[in-house]
Amino acid sequence: MKRVALVLPFIIAFSASPLFAQGDLLTEIQRVGAYEVKSDGFVLEANQDISIHAVAASERYRGVGTSAWILDKASRNVVWKLRNAKQRNRSRGLADYDDVVQLPKGDYEVYYAAYPEPSDGIESFGEFMEFLSSRIFDGRRRSREYDDLTIAIHGRGRRVGPEGVDRWHQDLKKNAVLSLSALFDNDYIHQGFILEKPTEVTIYALGENQDGDLNDYGWIINAKTGKRVWEMNDGNMINAGGSRKNRIAQETVSLPAGQYAAYFVTDGSHSYREWNAPPPYDPAFWGLTVWLKDESQRKYATLFEYKATEDKNIIVDLARMGDHQSRSKSFTLKKGMDVRIYALGEGRDREMSDYGWIVDASTRRKVWKMEYDETDHAGGDKKNRIADKVIHLEKGSYVVHFVTDDSHSYRHWNTSAPFDPEHWGITLSGVDDRFDPKDVAAFEDRDNPSVLASIIRVGSDERRRKEFTLSQTRDIHIYSVGEGRNGDMFDFAWIEDANSGKVVWKMKYRSTDPAGGTDKNRLFDATVSLPSGRYVVFYETDDTHAYNDWNDTPPDDPEGWGVTVSLAKGER
Repeated sequence: MKRVALVLPFIIAFSASPLFAQGDLLTEIQRVGAYEVKSDGFVLEANQDISIHAVAASERYRGVGTSAWILDKASRNVVWKLRNAKQRNRSRGLADYDDVVQLPKGDYEVYYAAYPEPSDGIESFGEFMEFLSSRIFDGRRRSREYDDLTIAIHGRGRRVGPEGVDRWHQDLKKNAVLSLSALFDNDYIHQGFILEKPTEVTIYALGENQDGDLNDYGWIINAKTGKRVWEMNDGNMINAGGSRKNRIAQETVSLPAGQYAAYFVTDGSHSYREWNAPPPYDPAFWGLTVWLKDESQRKYATLFEYKATEDKNIIVDLARMGDHQSRSKSFTLKKGMDVRIYALGEGRDREMSDYGWIVDASTRRKVWKMEYDETDHAGGDKKNRIADKVIHLEKGSYVVHFVTDDSHSYRHWNTSAPFDPEHWGITLSGVDDRFDPKDVAAFEDRDNPSVLASIIRVGSDERRRKEFTLSQTRDIHIYSVGEGRNGDMFDFAWIEDANSGKVVWKMKYRSTDPAGGTDKNRLFDATVSLPSGRYVVFYETDDTHAYNDWNDTPPDDPEGWGVTVSLAKGER
């Protein structure tokens, strides 16, 4: 088991007591320093009582972090805790703890930890050291305190030692379907597994949840669809022992036959490598482990190499997005298909700052958007968000967009980066095993015969025009994105009768809706009826905030900045 210790004594000690010296010595752990956890183990060949003696912080100083406990190796359940023992106070803020516990035949792990849990009056490591020196040890030299740090458990059985406990853990993990455990800071790990038939599995996951935010956590997805089939959440987690932020989820679920991928991600502090607060009761299993409920099903469960973001079947790649960027990519699907959306962006307070979306190139209407409520934590800072899902797109043409604000992006992180920084942005890929790149083509405006006139991607200080003709009275669909505020339009469209010059339609503020991004982005998206005749459609912009010249957040459809006139759906 990995051990980390500082050269600083602590206030906890265990020693054998003559009163409880009967039987063989099953466990003895000595010299535990501050910010350290040690383990030992023993085997009981028969049901019996064991005796435990401990010297630890008295009740008065319990909050500074003294703890000891015993785990059942097979079930991973806690069968004894220090706080259940009887206490007798002694000098220097310490107390004797004695207990007799009846345990059944089996294998057991013993843990001893010395970690502070910050509380009133102890808000920093420096204050913690001062507290120990002045209030517990009365200013005496502390180096000798190591000599007393001992736990002694007596009974009739066999001691296995720390190395034996490590072997137990290795065996338990080898017997699992998979084990992403004993993880360190800033880890991002995943493993694919296949179930050839419906199977019940037991999921055992330990992580960190602080102030309502998951910092170290795991989940399982359907590898084909990207859909989450299990995750750590408030509904299935309880305290895992030690610090209040340690959480555990342990449940048995039934999974249908299929391909799956298990994930676990950790942030930059408090992990198996180095705890910054009291560790959980089962520190070596920090992460996610999956066991079969019925071991006879072993032959139906296998592992495979799963790649979270395979560089194959790529349809659109708008990744590695930097600060203050707006990029887009168009494509045409020659047939309907499922596509995987993998997008990482920035979001906070239920709003996205760096995000992507997809629009239908013909109608300019959104078919998908990266909404905060549909994203998950992407590792690192809690504002890093991820959307990983599969959607179906019908035959047609589409435009994929991604926009970033002026901070926290690829290679310009102002806080902790996500677990997959290279994919900050949006990537679309085919998911069908029969995916053929020939079914995807470049998009061209002429692909849509229903369009009568299109003036799009209009920059600042422009005025453009296009003509179209109607042979009979027709319903036409007008889609126009422009700029407006306080009842007035500054970038807008209108249509004139080509013969008389009379305005037959105009984009007015009161007939528009928000277009996404900043409030001044406005959208007209409706159908109007025009008689037969020849018409001219105009689009005009002022000298600021237009395509590729945004002075604020662009609209959801920046490529559509302008106007598109097409035959209404029923007229095509």
